[in-house]
This record gives sequence, C-alpha cells and structure tokens, in this order.
Amino acid sequence: MKDIGFSHLDWNLLRSFVTIAQSSSITDAAQRLCLTQPAVSGCLKRLEEQVGYRLIERSSTMFELTEAGRRLLHEAIDITAAVSRLPASLGEAEKVLTGEATIVLASHVESPEFDAALACFHQRHPQVGLTLKVEASREGLAMVAAKRADMAVCVVGDSNLQLEYTLLFQEHFGLYCGPSHPLFGREDLSVSDLNGFASVGYLAESSNRALHELTALRQRCGLKPDLVGRSHNLEEIKRMIIAGFGIGPLPVHVVERDCAAGRLWRLPPFEGTPQAGVYVVTQPAALRTRIADELHRVFSEQVAAHPPESRIYGGADPAPEQGRGARPRPLAV
Repeated sequence: MKDIGFSHLDWNLLRSFVTIAQSSSITDAAQRLCLTQPAVSGCLKRLEEQVGYRLIERSSTMFELTEAGRRLLHEAIDITAAVSRLPASLGEAEKVLTGEATIVLASHVESPEFDAALACFHQRHPQVGLTLKVEASREGLAMVAAKRADMAVCVVGDSNLQLEYTLLFQEHFGLYCGPSHPLFGREDLSVSDLNGFASVGYLAESSNRALHELTALRQRCGLKPDLVGRSHNLEEIKRMIIAGFGIGPLPVHVVERDCAAGRLWRLPPFEGTPQAGVYVVTQPAALRTRIADELHRVFSEQVAAHPPESRIYGGADPAPEQGRGARPRPLAV
C-alpha cells in the first residue's frame, strides 16, 4: 500500500470497516452498526481517503471488496483482535477478577452463543457473581447508559450513540394461536382466514421501532386493532395465547418446543415475516469497568466465532412437525 500515515488512522473507522466489509450492502452494514446509511457511507469514504485506496466497489447492483479492501480487511481483523486482547494483557498483574456483574436481558433471549458466552465467562472468572435481570429492552438500555448494569441483551429500536452495539442474533416472528382457538390445528389456512380475530401483543410495540413490524403484521392479517392482552414479557404473551385470549406474535425459534408439544399452533403468513435484531449493548471501551470489559470480550469472541448467517433464527418455513405444531393435542385451559 501507499505510505498512509498510520499514526493518524482513525481506529473507529477501521473497526467499522470490518463490519462493513463483512456485510452484503451499506444497508446491511448500517443495521449491524446501528447507524444510518449516510453515516456508514461517510465512514467508508473517510477511511478510503485516509488509506488512499478505494476499498469497496459499490453500486445499486454491486458491493464487492477491491484487492486493497481484501488486504486491509485481513490486517484489520488481526488488529481488532490484538486490540481486544490489550486489556487482558495489561491486567495480568491483577489476575483474579472479583466482584459482581449485572446483565439485563429481554425475556425472549434464547441463543446458544449467549449461553456459551456465559459459560466461558464463568470458567474464566469463577469469583465474579452474576445477576441476570429480565426487563423491557428500553429499560435495559437505560440501565447500561446509567451504569446500573454492565451489559444489556435486547432488541434495539432507537440507538443511543453513546453506547456500543454488537449484533448477537436476528430472530423471525410468527403468529400463533392456542389449543382452544378455532384456527388451531388447521393446515389449510391463508392470511385472510385471520381477519377479524382478536390478538395480543407487546407493550413495547409502540415505543420500540424494531417492533413496529409486529403492528404492521397484525394490520396485514386483518386482526382486530385493539389488543386484548399486552405484556413486556414473552412468557406472559405466550401464556395469554395458550389461554385463548387471541392470536399473537412470538419468536419462531423460541417456541418450537411448544409447537411440538401441542401448546401452540403457527398461523400464516410463513414468508416475509417480521424480524428483529437482538444486540449486546455496553458502554464504550473507554468507560467500561474491567468486569464489563471482560463480559464484552467474551461475547465478542462468541459472535466472531459464528458467521452472521448462522445467527439468523426462525427464517425458514418449517415443516408442520417442526414449527407449526405436531398433530393437535388439546390441552385443558
């Protein structure tokens, strides 16, 4: 490469470039970085100006790394990994980490990466106590911003630019009914068959932009606009659906076992379903405590170890025995 002058290279631009380069488009990168498309395009342009090379060929039909972009990505991945290891290296003098950690998470977080990160953190730091709090996503973000929690794992609508976001997984939502519902067990349904039925939903649908699609789905299916049941908690939404209050949206991968057990039945549509990103949210590196930094490091390692496509849950149209429900087994409700 040319003589770039790396003493003036913006680290944040380099870190953002790794995400941009591993995305399928500027739009995709903007979603992962929780930034606007113009902001992401601006980051890429400034980095190209600093290094003196065009890094990505992009148009309405093309989004490909140039040779310079591929070489920079290779080096940038090594650099980001090395930087992420610095706190641990500098903290060798204080090898035993003690104290308390608090993670606030949404009620529907079900992810092997999340579970593996917790196990890894405990193995590395067995003397750190961990508190898991289930709260609405908005409350979780507020707690991290106010330093009342070390990390939040939640659905992000409007991002706070003072916080740092890492996409943990992407989940698809489906519509479900319970055993006492007239549509339960029927495989011959279309979207129009849902017209006029009552529904339940999330309190955060009106305030969390990431959940607006659930309201749009309800309107698309002609469900009654006034909800007969609401909650911040997925388990309570599921409880109301099973109890027969009405049709409601649930993350597909979270309720597969309930469908197989005959407690829930998935309804159309099965394509073009709403989806939401669940993010790991922390203070920026300069403001994190050592415990929060260790949590962030462990979760980042798990995310990096699994490609984005493997962290998209519930997107395929399942076979009846896998997702819509086994043969109906009515429950006493």
